[in-house]
Amino acid sequence: MKRLLVLFSFLCLGQAAKSQTGQFLFADQSPPVTINGSVLKYPWAGGMNSPILNEIDLNGDGKLDLVSFDRVGNRLTTYLNTSVGATSSYMYAPEFIALFPSIHDWVRTVDFDCDGDLDLFTYTNNAMGVYRNDFTAGNGLSFSLVTAQVNSVYASGITPVFVTQVNMPALADVDGDGDMDIVTFTNSGNFLEYHKNYSMDSSGTCNGLNFAVEPECWGKFKLSGLTNTALLNQSCSTQRMSSNGDGYEKNRHAGSVLTPFDEGCDGDIDLINGDILGENLLYLENGGTQDTALITFQDTLFPSYNQSVNMQNLPAAYYMDVDNDGIKDMVVTPFATVGEDYNNVYFFKNTGSNCANVFSFVYPRFLIDNMIDIGSASSVAFFDVDNDGKKDIIAGNDYLYNPNPQFQMSKLSYFRNTGTITNPSFELITNDWLNISSLLQFALTPTFGDVDNDGDVDLLMGNADGTLILYKNTAGAGNTPNFVFNAPQYQGIDIGNNSVPQIVDVDRDGLNDLLIGERNGVLNYYRNTGTSSAPAFTLITSNFGGVNVLAIGTVAGYSAPLLFDNGGGYELLVGSESGSIYHYTNIDGNLAGNFTLQDSSYQQIFEPKRVTVAMTDIDGDGKFDLLTGNSAGGFRLYTQSLNSGIANADKGLPYFTLYPNPVSDRLNLKFENPSDGSRLVEVMDIIGNKLISYYASNNYCSLDFSKYSSGVYLVSVKSQGKQFSMPFIKK
Repeated sequence: MKRLLVLFSFLCLGQAAKSQTGQFLFADQSPPVTINGSVLKYPWAGGMNSPILNEIDLNGDGKLDLVSFDRVGNRLTTYLNTSVGATSSYMYAPEFIALFPSIHDWVRTVDFDCDGDLDLFTYTNNAMGVYRNDFTAGNGLSFSLVTAQVNSVYASGITPVFVTQVNMPALADVDGDGDMDIVTFTNSGNFLEYHKNYSMDSSGTCNGLNFAVEPECWGKFKLSGLTNTALLNQSCSTQRMSSNGDGYEKNRHAGSVLTPFDEGCDGDIDLINGDILGENLLYLENGGTQDTALITFQDTLFPSYNQSVNMQNLPAAYYMDVDNDGIKDMVVTPFATVGEDYNNVYFFKNTGSNCANVFSFVYPRFLIDNMIDIGSASSVAFFDVDNDGKKDIIAGNDYLYNPNPQFQMSKLSYFRNTGTITNPSFELITNDWLNISSLLQFALTPTFGDVDNDGDVDLLMGNADGTLILYKNTAGAGNTPNFVFNAPQYQGIDIGNNSVPQIVDVDRDGLNDLLIGERNGVLNYYRNTGTSSAPAFTLITSNFGGVNVLAIGTVAGYSAPLLFDNGGGYELLVGSESGSIYHYTNIDGNLAGNFTLQDSSYQQIFEPKRVTVAMTDIDGDGKFDLLTGNSAGGFRLYTQSLNSGIANADKGLPYFTLYPNPVSDRLNLKFENPSDGSRLVEVMDIIGNKLISYYASNNYCSLDFSKYSSGVYLVSVKSQGKQFSMPFIKK
């Protein structure tokens, strides 16, 4: 099967001849997915809940690409700008994700050092940190920490600029002197602090972070303590400025996003404010000067001249050109971590200019409309719904969040496999399979298996209250399934909260048992102590194998079990709240003991957060494929298939010939396809350590591999958002 294989990770877990898990897994973007007649551009990107969108040039081609940082799970995704002319086209490019530093809570891209590259500003611990963008043509994208704490001179001394996890400041050249200044809300106050950057004043260069707070509150206004509206012409010059907000009214809740831009190109900075106190955007027009800001006009229902934003849980506006016409648009997303999770990325096209902005609402699902996203917290399963011999996908969610009503109950989405045995493709048939929403439940987690040993496969679901729901298959063996609601609170089983069941013959006695994950992170083992025709499930242990995926310092584990036979014995994968997949062995003959934790990050897969797993062979190559769900409601697909030659090559991929193989000293690569730019060549060892990173600008390169020890390695070549990989042996 032809595949676009994007390398995610690699990890050797035993002998390949005996265990399917002794293979590399690669993130697979190739199976097409169709929803409502449209083929998705990046279906397996993983979904979005509360994304912060930023521009940045990922590959050095001069185009501004997109990086999305989802506040739910601190999850990065990257998209290359593939637009030609005044069009809007993006390609999901996960190979750039690993180049970013570890960030959390929020991030903004601003060129603070005036080198033409956008740098990263992000929340650290009660402060704001800065990473410099060190992109070079030879090494590509990289970042270095400038400071973990941006300070400013207050009346009381040098103190960190006040920011929080839920307060994003405005970062812009406020006074027009060429360096980046900061405007942010005071600690628990209604007023804005202006931190002037004195780098240009002191050194004549703009690459410093030398801030001092100005004595007057910026704009001479304050926010209402009840709504996202402004009270103008407020006298605040006599109030003392300090790092803890002394002198200010402390009647605001933390939670705001400030977006700066210059409306009218008059040289002063105007603001858009999103706030926890309202579902609106507040536009604040600066009628003052660069040196003395004065807010003289507000639009409390911005943009009231078109379609006002009405987004629950703190709307955040981002000012960037997303349709590649040279004019900056507005994108609005929820900043809170619980909020709209489906229609949650509003695109307002700027039909005016960068000096006379006119934002016109286009649609509410920018980027998301080209990926699978079923709401919040997808729980995935494979099952042949239509009995055609191909595995389909059934996935539950926690809920869909919409304004009216706020929560739509949990549903099951059915993606039918419309491809072939060797070339799968999927189409969304319904997002409410079996009318499951009528159960009025949250967090439905489906699994399939023959519960009653009658030869056909039944549907069992966990849910938020910790019980199980059974839909019995009445079709009989070999027939197209017919599921009929059979029992709520099946057999009185109740594990507490958020049950995640698997039907599997744990003790290999010929009767299917139950493994059930739960919010606390442990596994419950219910053995079938009944008969083949009358199953009875008895709790054997609520600490099965000593498994516990509750991370230190957290309160939820959300264990999601997948026990499978690798051909030589059982292995166990357990999804978790953290986004890591735990891998256990030493199971057969040790059901009453503690299993061996082989790895707490299986295959280096990390799907923050709340990852669930399903496994099958969807392409008929005799190797398993892994499907993951996550808190953002999307899917990721991983495969063991790896094309190692160039026969029938997709000319869009960066294919290459590798020789000699095995290699003793120099590894030579000859590239088969032309490239518009340099190619990133990376060599990794068997556990994923990056050994070589090299940019090749010609159609040939030679790498010195003499110093490395004998073993299996992998080389990958990335070019123009695509990647091809090949293993080789060092003698």
